[in-house]
Amino acid sequence: MVEQEGRLFKETAPKTGGNRTSIWWGLMALALLTAIWGYCNILIRQLEFSLDPSVFLLIRYIVVGLIGLPLIFLGPRLTTKRWLAGVAAGALLAGVTFFQAVSMESIPVDDVAFITALYVVLTPLVMAVWRRRVPHRVVTAAALASILGVALLVGIGQLTLSVAAGTFWALLAAVFATFQIIGTTEVGRTMTTIQLTILEALGAGLTLTVYTLVAHPHALTALSLNLPFSVWWRFGFLAILGTLVAGWLQVWGQQRLTATEAALAFNMEPVWTAFFAWLVFGQWLSSLKLIGAALIVASLVALSVSAQETVALEVPNAKAPYREH
Repeated sequence: MVEQEGRLFKETAPKTGGNRTSIWWGLMALALLTAIWGYCNILIRQLEFSLDPSVFLLIRYIVVGLIGLPLIFLGPRLTTKRWLAGVAAGALLAGVTFFQAVSMESIPVDDVAFITALYVVLTPLVMAVWRRRVPHRVVTAAALASILGVALLVGIGQLTLSVAAGTFWALLAAVFATFQIIGTTEVGRTMTTIQLTILEALGAGLTLTVYTLVAHPHALTALSLNLPFSVWWRFGFLAILGTLVAGWLQVWGQQRLTATEAALAFNMEPVWTAFFAWLVFGQWLSSLKLIGAALIVASLVALSVSAQETVALEVPNAKAPYREH
């Protein structure tokens, strides 16, 4: 939700090789990272039973932003324009995470993870259209496979109003993630990853605060610090492991891998989400949904293995937006 977010793209110049030990540790770091993201999806769904999504998300990002604020001043000096750009990227992050959370109220959390992952396909497609270029054949094929995958995943022949709404919000989260990737392409060149992470957290927190005050003014006034421990530890996991530690793992792992290796590892997030959904909620994908999920993952892998030929041409030197988790 994501962050942010296109983990398909390297922040630094792609590596052309490295020793096996370094590559192994990089893959392990990203495997742990995607597992954390997958579990964060489960925690977000659980928190929705206790609090409005906008409330617990704004608390999460405000806490992360305030804790990390001193780290902004350890990097290059940022102008006011750069501060505002980072905060604006955070507003897109807020959209990704909020729409993801809302969609989880209508459709299974693992369905949401697979659908939101479509930002990997949408990003090069949107960039090709924006530049008035014909999308690469791999991008086009991946987009068509993903559309079919979503149709199978949500059961297009038995679509209810609730499922249609949940699918719409999940797709909207993918769209926001797409524009977040594009928007952070230039922003990421003017600051460090840590600076961007913290500014985005602040921007997301402020955006969600404004939204909550306008749309749900009583949600904040009714908020009590006397919440059960089960709520507080989930907050802590999302803020510390799901945001700060995840940000560090992303940078550390990507520095040891090529863009293609990193992209393949990032594609495991929806798979981890499906695993944890089965473990925690007892949810599992039906045969038809498994085929749909497989089509989506196949489209992501197709873009990953051809990243230098396709995606790198569409979004040069793009920095992945900091994830919604």
